[in-house]
Amino acid sequence: MIDGSSVSYFPELENNKPVNSSKWGILNVHLAKCSQVRTGYQWKYQYFDGFKIRIISSYDLKKLRRKIEGKGLPWIITDIKFATDAYDLNRVLLKKHAEVKKQYKNNRSNSGVKYVYKSKDIHARRGFYWMYVVPKNCTTTNQKTFCSSKLENLRERILGEGLEWNIVNYDLYNKIIKDEEALP
Repeated sequence: MIDGSSVSYFPELENNKPVNSSKWGILNVHLAKCSQVRTGYQWKYQYFDGFKIRIISSYDLKKLRRKIEGKGLPWIITDIKFATDAYDLNRVLLKKHAEVKKQYKNNRSNSGVKYVYKSKDIHARRGFYWMYVVPKNCTTTNQKTFCSSKLENLRERILGEGLEWNIVNYDLYNKIIKDEEALP
């Protein structure tokens, strides 16, 4: 397009209707495996912005739609039955996401202290270290972590740094401290 007129490089494709290749019934949307999402899957919307192919993704189809429409991109249902199936599957995935999230939260609280969890390490004498992850709102730099083989030692270090030490489960915390006092 040197002189400003529209040059067609593929004239044989100009009058063809787009083929619905989405089994989800929504134009440009597909479901992909993703290890970064708790359910293992995420919805993706793929489009060409004039320069390169872009992808917008979300674990929730409804959130993906809001993102797409927020960018002024079209959300087109190409097949109502397939789209209904996609939204039904989305509900199942959201339920699974909530269950995994709840389980994940409960497992992270294995110390009784907010921001503290066990970090497995084969080089540690007990097979793990206690890890304190500094909340992002407490630091302007990258996320900081502190670790120790004993929970009481970690507490002293954290308080020495001027950070918060919030006990959320006193029974669990006291049991761990008592067990660690018996260690050599």
